[in-house]
Amino acid sequence: MESLQQINYGVNNPQKTEKIMLKLKPYIQPFERYLARAELYGLMGDDFIKNPLSRPADSQISFSTSLPIEYLRNRLTYWEQIDTGGKFIPTLQVVLESEEGVAALNTSNSFRYHRSRKLRYGPHGIHEYRGKFFPQLVKSLINFAGLSADKIVLDPMCGSGTANCEARSMSMKTLGVDLNPLSVKISNIKTSFFDIDRQLLKEQVAHLLTSLTTIDFNNSDVTYPWNQRDLEYLKRWFSLQELNEVAIILEIIGTCSYTPAKEFMEICLSNIIRTVSWQKESDLRVRKEIKAHSPGTAVSLFSEELQKNLDKILSYLSCFDMSREFPEFDITEDDSRSVDNVLNGWKGKCDLLITSPPYAMALPYIDTDRLSLSVLGILPRSEHRSRESVMIGNREVSEKQRQELWDQYLDRSNELPESVRNIIEKIGSANHNGGVGFRKRNLPALLGKYFLDMTDAMRSAKQMMKPGSYGFYVVGNNSTMINKKRVEIHTDQFLWEIGKNVGWTQKKVINMELLPSRDIFRYRRGTSESILWFQA
Repeated sequence: MESLQQINYGVNNPQKTEKIMLKLKPYIQPFERYLARAELYGLMGDDFIKNPLSRPADSQISFSTSLPIEYLRNRLTYWEQIDTGGKFIPTLQVVLESEEGVAALNTSNSFRYHRSRKLRYGPHGIHEYRGKFFPQLVKSLINFAGLSADKIVLDPMCGSGTANCEARSMSMKTLGVDLNPLSVKISNIKTSFFDIDRQLLKEQVAHLLTSLTTIDFNNSDVTYPWNQRDLEYLKRWFSLQELNEVAIILEIIGTCSYTPAKEFMEICLSNIIRTVSWQKESDLRVRKEIKAHSPGTAVSLFSEELQKNLDKILSYLSCFDMSREFPEFDITEDDSRSVDNVLNGWKGKCDLLITSPPYAMALPYIDTDRLSLSVLGILPRSEHRSRESVMIGNREVSEKQRQELWDQYLDRSNELPESVRNIIEKIGSANHNGGVGFRKRNLPALLGKYFLDMTDAMRSAKQMMKPGSYGFYVVGNNSTMINKKRVEIHTDQFLWEIGKNVGWTQKKVINMELLPSRDIFRYRRGTSESILWFQA
């Protein structure tokens, strides 16, 4: 591969070398130690490191390099410190994770290194999202691929925009596609923070917070922004008091004259909807749990959420040179199964793919978000079921749809590897008999749909890539019960084979340990995860 040492970074003497020592973060996971070595391979070239995934990184490593120290400081992910002969420099990554930004560096130039994982720093914590992957993982994979600024990073199933945000923070163009309108909204906001007028954002947030303190919510006329069907639906999931507060908050947000600030506020409101509604907070599905809230709860929680996220964003942005222009990005609400048509102008031009596909029937994406979708008016309640039905990983079908999907699977089953057909038909032979519940009966058809959808998506994504470029799929597994015995659905192995079938060159499967999850959906996580490393 091309060494980044061969790229001219505009230093006065690119041939000058300097001896440095890198210190690894002490709290990272075992698989991350492998990626820490792999990112050095990507940044330094294969003359520096052979077989990057053959062993984990040492806790400290010394070497000479002609790369600018500032470049390494900005790019390294799993390394916390650079020693340049007695001068200890914290990497940008650990400064970002401090959530205090440049203020974390005190006047003596020493740094308060934290000793625990930080995954929700800056824009990555502005909205809870099921199944999001770690920003550090994205950054390390970009480094592993050896990408320089202005390269193009694609995420065809972008979820909450982690890959897009990280790529753009590293001065790369980025593209994303997702069918969930809330995902697209979150992704666009996170990725656009680098363009924001920070002073105007602060002023607009301060004005809104002041406005909230002057309103008598008990004696205010309420104009609901929703159509009649959505309003009737929301009345079943909120107390009248909370629904009125939400409506008034939305009305005040609507007066905001700076669109990026307005959309930021809407996302902050969305993130408290689960708490102030009667939706059971720890449940993936929308199940009712009626709870009493004191007057002003929605306003109080929204105000706290808004201020907290503003502080995190401003701290994060303080770490970047905001005088420079950040490359363009394009995040689109559309179907990843035809991403080469959706983003046709970028076909064959992408330098790296990083994505985390939906689990097979594990997460009801639209269902989970349906209160936010209705409150924000970005997908009418009448369209929820139809949108859910076409999403990859959908797990809700009628009996008629189940039969249609099974027929489609039978028509196209020869497109799938034998191992995939075997697991689908094994489950089918057990679950198509009488006496099983509808979810088990639906599973074989839904598995067939999932793997055929992923076949289309992986084939389409490959058309977007430059020859020789890398594709990383972060894949989770799950399981089912057959005759009271647990049967693992090894999605990573199946997608590994599907990728080869549609033309990707297999490089390596990188096994990951699932980390203890702190999100509200932790009880529905899969049994294991892997990174599938392909090459176009």
